[in-house]
Amino acid sequence: MTKTASTGPLDDLQRAERTDPDRVLLRWRGGSWTVRRFAAVARAVAAELSASGLGPGDRVAIMSGNSARTLAVTYGVWLAGAVEVAVNTELRGPLLHHVLTDADPALVLASADLLPTARTERPDLAFRAIEDLDLDRQDAVPSGPLPAPADLASLLYTSGTTGPSKGVMIPHGYLAHYAGVLGDVLELTGDDVCYFSLPFFHVDAHIAVPTALRCGSTLAFAERFSVSRFWDDVEHFSATWFGAVGSMLSALATRPAPGPAVLERLRLVLAAPIPEDAYEFFEDGLGVPLLQMYGQTEANGPIYSTLTSRRRGAMGLAHEDFEVRAAAADGSTCPTGEVGALQTRPRREHVLAQGYWRRPEATDQTFDGTWFVTGDLAWQDADGFWWYAGRATDSLRKRGENVSAFEVEAVLRTAPDVREAAIVAVRDELGGEDDIKAVLVADPGFDPATFAAHCRDHLPRFARPRYLELVEPDQLVRGPGTGAIQKHLLPQGLTSTTVDLDAVGAQ
Repeated sequence: MTKTASTGPLDDLQRAERTDPDRVLLRWRGGSWTVRRFAAVARAVAAELSASGLGPGDRVAIMSGNSARTLAVTYGVWLAGAVEVAVNTELRGPLLHHVLTDADPALVLASADLLPTARTERPDLAFRAIEDLDLDRQDAVPSGPLPAPADLASLLYTSGTTGPSKGVMIPHGYLAHYAGVLGDVLELTGDDVCYFSLPFFHVDAHIAVPTALRCGSTLAFAERFSVSRFWDDVEHFSATWFGAVGSMLSALATRPAPGPAVLERLRLVLAAPIPEDAYEFFEDGLGVPLLQMYGQTEANGPIYSTLTSRRRGAMGLAHEDFEVRAAAADGSTCPTGEVGALQTRPRREHVLAQGYWRRPEATDQTFDGTWFVTGDLAWQDADGFWWYAGRATDSLRKRGENVSAFEVEAVLRTAPDVREAAIVAVRDELGGEDDIKAVLVADPGFDPATFAAHCRDHLPRFARPRYLELVEPDQLVRGPGTGAIQKHLLPQGLTSTTVDLDAVGAQ
């Protein structure tokens, strides 16, 4: 089924409604929706949006937690011909203001609990509570052709490295392509149930739903990841697989192993990155295969592991729809075994993002017309497996979120008694990702507890520094060309003068 050509998620929904409307598509604690119900709600949302004057090309921002309603509203936005703007529900302050200003949405649909936060940043925009939408509205949605694969579906904001977050332009064909790839890589059938506990505003959920539609499988979800409830949920939903980031796997590895009812059904886990303690817990201890992959919002899966082709610790093999290479500084391709800049090139249309919203220069730098520049480093072994070797750009990754150093540092500089700020990564042993250390030049009256409170009030949880290091002004060495702080010369790791902000104020 996954090999069937599709123009996008709406095409997948239309086919599923025609062929198997009464199968369960979505499940959550306390409820479920069939394909028929999901499609009806999406049409009701589209009718309401169309009646309010929204139409093709308009951006509709969605700021809402994981729910069936959130997913159906996204499809309703697409049915109305509009473009979804997925807003991270943890954003606040300057970071949220930037997204709502940059996307310039005609309407912001936010859950009732987040509506005041969003309205505070851009009170001039049009707002509605997502709970106020009439899910049973019967107005006919104006008929028309399905979106073409090249038509813009979503703006998904991803953290920049030398500037503010950028809106990645995702076409409808991109989502259909990766739904097919995921179904094939994981060998999904109508008997499969995915347990999904990642945030819906990420690209993963945008692919998980059409994957379930195309494969005839079920998507079971939680409002958020909970290590204490995780295995109970997996058993409750009879899940056969789930997706995760490395920190989730490490957290699960600290808990008791699931019972036989879970292991009888659970046949694989798809994750990135995969730390060694996860291999020891899942593969060595439970006998559950871990499949690693590599992807970004701009190009979600050029490299995958499969059940038949995988190597412990490696990201996987290049997918047939992509060329992958490690590039040397002079632009040539690195030989086998040598670390270089990871670049990918699609072999077919609409499998790559279209660039960055209203940022032609950034688009030209990353999508250079030949190779997509990922900003990461990697190397390939003699058998073709790709291995991750770190980042070449000034961003960090914490709990599955990309963190823009530029944006966080701008907020830190507004804290009381802070004169200059930089952030560096500190290895997080729970998942092999990054904790954040703020390196500050501060005035004599600086108070760590006040600084922690400022971070709490102005930064999402995933972007808040865990550690603090005070330095003298002459320890901030700037490059002669750009004036950028040379971060490799800053105090790295945890030192005797490092302050743990968790100890001075709850983060």
